[in-house]
Order: sequence, then structure tokens, then C-alpha cells
Amino acid sequence: MSNLRRQFLWCAGAVFAAGICGIRSSAFPQSRKMPSPPEPAESEPHAASSTGRTASQRALLQQHEREFRESLASLCERVNELRAEVAELHSSDIFSIKIYKQSSEIERLAKQLKNLAKS
Repeated sequence: MSNLRRQFLWCAGAVFAAGICGIRSSAFPQSRKMPSPPEPAESEPHAASSTGRTASQRALLQQHEREFRESLASLCERVNELRAEVAELHSSDIFSIKIYKQSSEIERLAKQLKNLAKS
């Protein structure tokens, strides 16, 4: 009988040990390797790239600046026209379609300026 108990305890211990080892190995996640960093976007220093601009890039920048200034001048002109018309109206008058169209034009020019400033 003691031999039967020993075999039972030995088997129970083996099953218990295998269960613990199985649980322990699945409880710890496997380590993940960190990804390698990406290559830098620019391999040249900033000082060299800013002084090495080509003539076409400069011309493009000047054209954008000219368009921005023209749009800004047009926007200021339209705002002043609208301000003058609104100043002539009395508070009891209804806004005309002309004022609505002018404000829509001002809004369009403001969006155009915003897009030019982004680029």
C-alpha cells in the first residue's frame, strides 16, 4: 500500500510541477525587441541646404510672396468697402444681398490667404 501511495504522490507531484512550469512560462510574456530607428530624412546639415537653394526655388518663393501680398491687399480693400457700406446703413435696415456677397468674397479671400500662408 505504501508503494501505491508513493507512486500516487510522485505522479501528483510531477503533474503539479508540470502545471506550475506551464503556467509560469505562459505568465511571462516573451520579450520584444525594439524596432530600429528610421533613417534621417535629411542627410545634409541645415546650413548647407538653406544656402544651396536653386534659382527656381527662390523664384517660386517670390511668386508665393507676391500672391500673398496681392491677396492681402485685395482683402483689405474689400473689408474697407464693406465697412463703409455697413456704416451707411441704419440698424433698422435689412442687410442687402450686396453686403452678403461682399462678406462671402471676403471669406473666400481669407481662406485663400490662409492656404498661401501654409505653403
